[in-house]
Amino acid sequence: MLARRLLTLTSAALLACGGSPAPAPAPSRWTPEACLHDARCPFLMFGSHRGVCGDVEEPENSLASYLACARAGSPMVEVDIRVTKDGAVVLHHDSDVLRVTDFEARFGPTKSPRVSDLTLGEFRALRMKDPRCLDESADPRRCQGATLDELIDATADTGLTFFIDYKAGDLSAFIADVAARPGAARRMLFFDASLSTLAQVHAALPDMALMPRVQSADEALALLASSPLPLKWVHGDPPYVKALAPRLEAQGVRLYANIWLLDAEFIAVVNGSEADRQQAWERRVRPQLEALRRDGLSGVGTEWSAPIIRGLYPAGWGVTPAP
Repeated sequence: MLARRLLTLTSAALLACGGSPAPAPAPSRWTPEACLHDARCPFLMFGSHRGVCGDVEEPENSLASYLACARAGSPMVEVDIRVTKDGAVVLHHDSDVLRVTDFEARFGPTKSPRVSDLTLGEFRALRMKDPRCLDESADPRRCQGATLDELIDATADTGLTFFIDYKAGDLSAFIADVAARPGAARRMLFFDASLSTLAQVHAALPDMALMPRVQSADEALALLASSPLPLKWVHGDPPYVKALAPRLEAQGVRLYANIWLLDAEFIAVVNGSEADRQQAWERRVRPQLEALRRDGLSGVGTEWSAPIIRGLYPAGWGVTPAP
């Protein structure tokens, strides 16, 4: 009781003098959610593209792929969002389902393959184009399309966060799904090139982090100078990281970029030996990635987050090594 009274008196004295309590110290063990919202986080925030993280091969945007990335230590996964004909919020990249599912075998040419023209029941009836999905009793987490609410619930105990790439559909359906799950908004980084869309999301889900897309350093700085939104991240490109990141850092904003050229280094040796893959990492990927980090890059979109995290953070992502 005495300690609580002293704390109250100290806080009151600080406020009376126009001061404020000291900021909380940075944690020694960073969670993905904390890193998403706190610019002091010293770890690269990896976003596993479409749930592909470079270790276990699972169909993109499936529950199995996202759970595999969580087990591999990825702090964040990219989630492509679309809305079905009957208003269900589903995980799917393309505007239609032809590339990754057996739609043609199931429905033939008489039905539109666009996600927006399918009901949730029809979307769920499809199977992924994966040999493990030929059996109708195959694992639905791998072989069926999933909904956003299923993803939130399935990963609730993993700490996984979500880079939301909103492709198309009724935004109010997405907002309603997230609002119905307490704490879900803080696990998400909403990405969009439209400031009006970001504003709509912020008005309904103020705890969600926002990230606009910019094409140049000048565009990013002009945007931050004019936008009233509380932007925590900006999505840019590696060529102008060095020119932009320090100026963003001064405003408490971090820079995120896709590293497809570095991913290509892994792809080139994907069928090689373990020694080939290790050489690609040590001689080509790691030096370039560490240079981008020194230049100020804080977030990375990649399909190889698992081997990169093992290489950069042997103790595990988010674990600060003992001094």
